[in-house]
Amino acid sequence: DLDPYQILDLKAADIPPGSEGLLALPYFMGERAPLWDPKALGTLVGLTLYHTKAHLYRALMEAAAYSLRHSIETGKECGLRIKEETRVVGGVAKSKLWTQILADVTGRPILTPAGNVEAPLADALLAGIGVGLVPDHRRIVEWIGTVQRVEPREEVHAKYDRYYRLYRKLYQDISETMHALVDLEGGEI
Repeated sequence: DLDPYQILDLKAADIPPGSEGLLALPYFMGERAPLWDPKALGTLVGLTLYHTKAHLYRALMEAAAYSLRHSIETGKECGLRIKEETRVVGGVAKSKLWTQILADVTGRPILTPAGNVEAPLADALLAGIGVGLVPDHRRIVEWIGTVQRVEPREEVHAKYDRYYRLYRKLYQDISETMHALVDLEGGEI
């Protein structure tokens, strides 16, 4: 039996990159890094009567990928050393479509773990590193293992690059309106 997310993945896989002009900002509880804007709001731009649930689903996956790319770029601009490949866990790692979108948007290989690794395990491992229980963080990769490496597709990355520039511009263009809406509703999301 397929779970609902697998069904949505199958339908969204038929939608071309860029969700046929539907662009989302995934700021449903404000936005942390790299914007640090508690009044940022989720947004859909380009929605038409032609768009389906599959378009919305894919646009939201793409928005999460744009957000990841924004964070990676900001980290590099701040001088952080960021590996050339990105590891994902949880529901993202279970979706072949989402991992391919992440690779195509970021232009980076995406690695998925062996087994069912969820974010709380990663949190526990990071805590273990912090308190000295995990002395060599490089061993974590050996413990968890890698099942799949998803490579970016250059032609799709080039298309997503144009959408990404619009994604970045969209927040700048409407952030003042977002803040006014939040203030109108009492100043909190």
